[in-house]
Amino acid sequence: MIDRRGFIANLGSTMAMSTAWAGQRGTGWMLPEWVPHAACVMAWCAAYSTYKRSEITRIRKEQARIARAIAEFEPVIMLANAGDESAIAKACGPNVQIVTLEHYDTWTRDTLPVIGLGEQPGSHHATGWNFNAWGEKFDGYDADRTLAERYAGFAGLDFSRASIIAEGGAFETDGRGTVVTTETCLLNPNRNPGMSRQDVEDAIKAYAPCENVVWLWGSEVDEVTDGHVDGIMRFFGPNIVVVEVTDDKEDPEYAELQENAVRMEAARNSRGDHYEVIRLNRPLWENMPERGPDFASSYVNSYFPNDGIVMPRFGDAGRDENARALFAELEPDRKIVQLDIDQIAEGGGGIHCCTMQIPA
Repeated sequence: MIDRRGFIANLGSTMAMSTAWAGQRGTGWMLPEWVPHAACVMAWCAAYSTYKRSEITRIRKEQARIARAIAEFEPVIMLANAGDESAIAKACGPNVQIVTLEHYDTWTRDTLPVIGLGEQPGSHHATGWNFNAWGEKFDGYDADRTLAERYAGFAGLDFSRASIIAEGGAFETDGRGTVVTTETCLLNPNRNPGMSRQDVEDAIKAYAPCENVVWLWGSEVDEVTDGHVDGIMRFFGPNIVVVEVTDDKEDPEYAELQENAVRMEAARNSRGDHYEVIRLNRPLWENMPERGPDFASSYVNSYFPNDGIVMPRFGDAGRDENARALFAELEPDRKIVQLDIDQIAEGGGGIHCCTMQIPA
């Protein structure tokens, strides 16, 4: 385990890994995931009123698998509730640091603040997006509603609170002044009632901050996150975008995914240029083992640690390999680790949802 003083000391030492990015950050706090990381933060699942105990056991096994994989590339911090520390140490091994901080579920992408570089050289800043359990859908998330600010206080980070309700999974950035998000999530009255699209866009530009916002449609079929963008598309560098679609016209998300791809292909960055957009087919339901209705079979919902990619596989062998091969082609200098995350995906999330990077 590691206390606050040790945590901040360790964080400070890893911040020195890369000073090159500091001069390129341009738009400020929300940085692309491919910049060097000081660490990755996860949270040991304790959502006993949401999942069955048998499901939590499987989620934790998958979390440990993810944590061990990421720890091969960068430091991993696992948030623990009091009493869970020894189980985490046994499951995750000595390369995962344990920080005791009260929380509920595993989705640190949404419950932690977005952490980026601060105004002063070598500093970090945390922005909280007022997590409200994805539009007040679920009970039991009281600890997670306050986790962003409590984590920032624990880690000694400057903290500000955005003027809209959102989650970290609702944003993707190219690192050059453009943020991509979705209408079905951020314009949903369960997040920001009474706010116009321009109101929400102004808030994104102020707190991301950025110069340009690209609006994809999202997904009304996704009843968990209301169409988080991190399950739809991913930047591979500032100019290349992978957008997930399906060629199964019976899939209830078929039309929505096609619409997202069309919008991304029409989008322009802050310099007025189009992106290179690559469409990637999701696995086919008939080729996977039996899955529940909320199963999140998104390849782009992956995590990019330093020099690596930790990505899922879903049991459609051909599609799983196609996704791995595409990622390897686009990121030839990164080592790819592909993992089974069946129980996490049954909860409507993925590897990206369970992780939050701290930029170096």
